[in-house]
Amino acid sequence: MNEILKKIESARHIEIVVDTEFLFVGSALYTYILTLHKKVSLVCKSSDIDYKYSFLPWFGKIKKSDTPSADLSLKLSISTQNLYNYFEKSDIKINKKMATALYGGMLDESDGFRNSKIGALFFDTTSRLIKSGADYRLCQKFIVEFTPLSLLRLKSILLHNMVLVNSAKVALFFISDEDLQSTGSNVREAQKIIKDAFGLPYVETAILLNSDMENEII
Repeated sequence: MNEILKKIESARHIEIVVDTEFLFVGSALYTYILTLHKKVSLVCKSSDIDYKYSFLPWFGKIKKSDTPSADLSLKLSISTQNLYNYFEKSDIKINKKMATALYGGMLDESDGFRNSKIGALFFDTTSRLIKSGADYRLCQKFIVEFTPLSLLRLKSILLHNMVLVNSAKVALFFISDEDLQSTGSNVREAQKIIKDAFGLPYVETAILLNSDMENEII
């Protein structure tokens, strides 16, 4: 990442290319490059970008195709925590827009702070981002509280098809391609929904199965 920051300093027009899940870091880096008074483009080629990302700074600037005029193209696939660490080590001041994008990413990556793997460093970072001006209420509204109709429909199907086995320690969820198409959802969203099973007594494992492929694990 240090090499990337050096390349940014010498470039005139920087193109940031990210998959949807890395739009948080893309938005934060986009903001930083703007503070250097350089031309920058943010590219995400995904056909459908979830509404939850629409609160991000510069969301309306996202492009669907490459920028031929850029003399530096960066393909980002790092966590928000790592980007924050690089900013800190490089003594880069984190402004409100950068803090909001980074906080949103950490909220999303931790499943709304419910991931058991997060620890003291994580919470220290989020606290620092709030002090830097992160609009944490806005992040909470879009990432945790907002539930599109497609997810409600998908959740209804998954819960209806759920089966508890092995003394209720394992929750099996069945989904078909037709179910995904009819709800306008995708497998990644289904994988997130089945985590709710861990709130049930005794459940230790949740498995998503493709009912079209002889119950193949997704």
